[in-house]
Amino acid sequence: MNDPGRGERSRPNLGASGPLEYSSDMLSWDFVDCRMRDAMNYWIASAGIDGRPHSVPVWGAWLKDVFYFVGTGRKIRNLRANPQAVVHLESGDDVVLIEGRFEEIGRENRNLLQLVDDEFIRKYETYRPSDHLNDRSRSSFPPEGLFAIFPQLVIAWSGMASDATRWRFPSIP
Repeated sequence: MNDPGRGERSRPNLGASGPLEYSSDMLSWDFVDCRMRDAMNYWIASAGIDGRPHSVPVWGAWLKDVFYFVGTGRKIRNLRANPQAVVHLESGDDVVLIEGRFEEIGRENRNLLQLVDDEFIRKYETYRPSDHLNDRSRSSFPPEGLFAIFPQLVIAWSGMASDATRWRFPSIP
C-alpha cells in the first residue's frame, strides 16, 4: 500500500523475536510531514569512516520531503566521509526516524536557500541560515554550508508502536 507520491508503505518488524501484533491502522504520510515540519529540534546520527558513531541535535527545515540543516564540525566531516545518516525527533511517543542520503547544497541555489530561510524564520524567529553562510563572523561556529538528507527509509509511530508504519523510497543513484 502506498501513499500518493510517497514511498512504498508497509509495517516494520520492530519485534526482537518477530513481527509485533499491530492494534491500529498504519499512519498516513501526513503524520510524518506534520511532525517533521513543526519540530524545533532534530537529532542527526552519523558515523565516520572508522565507524565511530556520533549524534548531535540541530535546527532544521522540512521542505518537500527533504530535511535541510546547516552545520559544521564532526557531523559534517562524518557525513562527507560516509553519506548515510539518521534524522529523528526528540519524542519517544510520536516517533519519526529517517534513514537517508546526505548531500551538500551549494550556496548558489538561492531559491532553495530562500525557502530554507523562510522556514527557519517561521520556526526560530531570528535565525536565517543565509546570514551565517554569507557573513561567517556572525557566529563562533560558522556553518560550513547548507546540507540535506534525502529519505530512503522512514519509520514512524504514535502510541507505543501500535501503528508503526514504514515507507521505503526508491534508491536514487
